[in-house]
Amino acid sequence: MMNLNWLSLQLLALTLWAVVAQATLQDKLTVRAFSNPHFADVLNDNQLERLASTAHKESSWLDIRNGELLSPVLVPRQIGSPGYRATQDLIVTTLGQLGYAISWDNFTTPTPMGDVKMSNIIATKNPSAAKRLVLAAHYESKIVPGGDFIGATDSAVPVAMILDIAKGLAGLIDKQTDSDISLQMVFFDGEEAFEQWTSTDSIYGARHLAEFWEHNPDPATVAALSGATEHRPELERVELMVLMDLIGAPDNMFAALQIPTADIFTQLSKLEKRLQSAEYIDRLYMNTAMPPGAAGIEDDHLPFIERNIPVLHLISVPFPRVWHTLSDNAEALDATVIADMSLIMRSFVASYLRLHV
Repeated sequence: MMNLNWLSLQLLALTLWAVVAQATLQDKLTVRAFSNPHFADVLNDNQLERLASTAHKESSWLDIRNGELLSPVLVPRQIGSPGYRATQDLIVTTLGQLGYAISWDNFTTPTPMGDVKMSNIIATKNPSAAKRLVLAAHYESKIVPGGDFIGATDSAVPVAMILDIAKGLAGLIDKQTDSDISLQMVFFDGEEAFEQWTSTDSIYGARHLAEFWEHNPDPATVAALSGATEHRPELERVELMVLMDLIGAPDNMFAALQIPTADIFTQLSKLEKRLQSAEYIDRLYMNTAMPPGAAGIEDDHLPFIERNIPVLHLISVPFPRVWHTLSDNAEALDATVIADMSLIMRSFVASYLRLHV
């Protein structure tokens, strides 16, 4: 027979463990106070309809063959290549014309291929604002033996989608002059491994920028607050980062991969369901059946969550079938998925920033 005293002690230990675990989870969930944690219902039905109508009219920007924001980046973008340089130019030109302050985070880093020059690109609207909603993606493509790897889902579509959000919501964002939270866009260099993914051969740009921002403000912030004698590190301004990757394939599905942003994912799912119920999008993409934090995926978010920055990681789970193959090109993309995800993300940003739609 089991000793009851022993059993009582075990039950007490489990109870104490549960209390500590709950407290620890709560600590993780309260790293940052979100400005708009219940954004799913911020926009009324008429406002969502206006967003959907505008997105439909502007859908040609993300056309796979001729879209001014997507087709130029559906090219090989290995570091230093002509496609890589052209993608940099597209990002800077598009966002510069929309009034974003552009910063370059240039650095040289050791890799298995020797020292390589890399550049993160940061674009900030209203850099004097106290807080940031950050949209992020990597823009270079992987070196794959046997041919020119494009990386249509990885991550040409996410890059184009971020530009689409900036351009599609430009008028609304420009009117939001009194907000204490601004939109910031980060395009990481060097996400892909040169040989085999390790902690040192991967996410070069994210590791460099996270370390820099941990101790320094972004140059655009310094310029906007030129009269200030002291500047907070840029990471202290980041309220939420949304990292997008592997988007545009027919089988895209997304899950709550980070516990601290599980509630944000739930709100995004609710917003998505409103769009689907109104028949503005074809189907649902947010998998709420998977428990938060059930899948661990290494990506550009890692150096930021290590510094307690909340990240909503929108990466397809499972990965697209064409992942890291030469077939990850324009033929692998689904126009409906791209249009749906564009509207979902436009609606998210408009809702979270409380834009006057």
